[in-house]
Amino acid sequence: MEISKSQEPKISALACPKCGAPMYPDMKKGGFSCLYCDTFRPFAITDEDFAPAVKFRHQPVKIVDGLLKLGHVAIEVKEALAPPPREERLKRLLPLDRKLLERDAEAFYALRNESFCELNCPFCGNHLTSLLTENLFTCPYCGQKFGHQEQIATGKYDERLVVGRKYNLYSKCLPFKLSKPAAQISAKEIVKGLIQDTSHVNDRLTSAYVPVQLADLRWKMKVSCERGGFWYYQECLDWAWPRSIIYDIFLMDELSPWDYGEITSLKPAYLEGKVQLLASENLGDWQARIPDWILQRTAPQRLRRAFGLEEIQLRWVSRDIRQHNYGLVLLPIYALETTLANGGFLRLMMNGQTGKAALQITTAKEEFTRIIEPSAKPSLSPESTMLSPPIPIRYVKSPFLHERLTLSEALMPR
Repeated sequence: MEISKSQEPKISALACPKCGAPMYPDMKKGGFSCLYCDTFRPFAITDEDFAPAVKFRHQPVKIVDGLLKLGHVAIEVKEALAPPPREERLKRLLPLDRKLLERDAEAFYALRNESFCELNCPFCGNHLTSLLTENLFTCPYCGQKFGHQEQIATGKYDERLVVGRKYNLYSKCLPFKLSKPAAQISAKEIVKGLIQDTSHVNDRLTSAYVPVQLADLRWKMKVSCERGGFWYYQECLDWAWPRSIIYDIFLMDELSPWDYGEITSLKPAYLEGKVQLLASENLGDWQARIPDWILQRTAPQRLRRAFGLEEIQLRWVSRDIRQHNYGLVLLPIYALETTLANGGFLRLMMNGQTGKAALQITTAKEEFTRIIEPSAKPSLSPESTMLSPPIPIRYVKSPFLHERLTLSEALMPR
């Protein structure tokens, strides 16, 4: 829908004042950068700039006389983890559009607003059409970048585009490092052979910021397998605890590691293209149960990879979650959904930092997930998601002291 001239926003060119080349928004640096002469223009100062920095609260495991002191996972030992309720699975497998519509109808329709304004590029003279939901856009002929003048000057943005309540939108994020064109190419390669026509991938691939709480998740678990039973200990530092179930929580968990050394202030007015901004949801009792659901799903897979076991059953578990102060962050993802010819449903999610992807195919009878690692191993800072190997253990003596064992030793009867 074209809007009238009186309603059109004023458009500014993002041209370098020194050399005239396009200036690119850089969320990490907090401004526009010229790739040709290194000129830098900072973003407008907004409330997000005054949000407190994350305070990481790692607590190393203490070693006493060569034994692991595991008091943090020794309390509230519970029976085998309960599976997610059927209601959760049905909700998780709903199409994304339906979940967005149910969560926030106003944002759903605002994101799909196809109102546009038109102008002639002052640099190359070609005719341009810009959707109003795109804060920044690029001339496809000469590469010059443009943006809404008021938003560029003030950092303000259309709050209707936030899914959920704006005051629940986190002010810190990880910048997208993988461009959308690169993500589109990768997505087409991943789904090739699974869908007949990949031409619609470019239109359907969604960019989004998804809310999480940073925490250290640590657990002690008793399992049984074809060789017997044993206890083991494992921990995931800088774990992303989902604060929304709009996007599949299990696929989100597969996208780690995330590099939190890249955390910066979110400035929605300076995001290129359409990016869905998800505010934190009130998940009620489900919030506390998400870690158990994820452990129930991932623990057997990790033990199979580490020890070559097959018939794994989870018997007892005790876990500890240590939240980081001010650790509320938005993670950058790309997502794709499409129906398959056989009636199945395909979901693809991709880490917007590293390009790691998780593919899920769901049918009436089964659910299949495949992980696609990035072509190049990412270089991560020390403050990144870190999963320790599972360590077979045995209790020795008070207070909460355990010895480390090999799997064969842990399986031996005492």
